[in-house]
Amino acid sequence: LPTFALWLKLAYFNRRMRYTEHLVFALHVHAFWFVVVGLLATGPGIVALAAVVAVPVYSALAARRVYGGRWSFTLLRGAAVMSAYGMTLALSLAIVGIWSLLF
Repeated sequence: LPTFALWLKLAYFNRRMRYTEHLVFALHVHAFWFVVVGLLATGPGIVALAAVVAVPVYSALAARRVYGGRWSFTLLRGAAVMSAYGMTLALSLAIVGIWSLLF
């Protein structure tokens, strides 16, 4: 979660917001994502489909509301942040997996 806020800070550097403001936004978005994961646990159905569609839509709307700017730049920065965050998660999981195999 702190690394997600760091990626947001780097992506929106020109907004001159403090790291804690990015961290609060990261907490807010992650809370929504966890609610969606809970809905997905109910199984396949219309609720699960709506939850899958709601994640990128809500995330883009929230980013636009907090950071402002044009839609094209909001979506581009969002894609960059999500790519960097995905790579960070993959690297972290790989390190933990290797560590657990070795020790």
